[in-house]
Amino acid sequence: MKIDAQLWQYYSEVKFDFEEPFLKDCYAVITAWNPQSRRLSHNENRLNNQRLQLKLIDYDWVSVTVGDAKFEWFEESFAVAMELGMALDLARTFEQNAIYYVRSNILYLYSCVDLQHISLGNIEKMIIKK
Repeated sequence: MKIDAQLWQYYSEVKFDFEEPFLKDCYAVITAWNPQSRRLSHNENRLNNQRLQLKLIDYDWVSVTVGDAKFEWFEESFAVAMELGMALDLARTFEQNAIYYVRSNILYLYSCVDLQHISLGNIEKMIIKK
């Protein structure tokens, strides 16, 4: 299975709104919203994210909203200081198509369904400044 090319493009055009600065060298950005890109209600997505949050109890994390440039589309997510393999496994548990991973301020998009991944550049350019 492979992620639809248009969906992959949407994932690549991303902005982040961090609840607070997250000063870690490596971390994943993960959500439990809209499993397999099936649109769920806000309440269902919140419940899924609460289940995900329980799995993060042993990790440093901060809330982050991930969306398009105008935040017409967004998903509540978590930035988590977690190794890439563990983050991919956790995302698969919540039926996610992809996650973001940051190494030394470089943002990567990783597929959870195949080995596809790309560099999206410096994350600082994608963070909403308040």
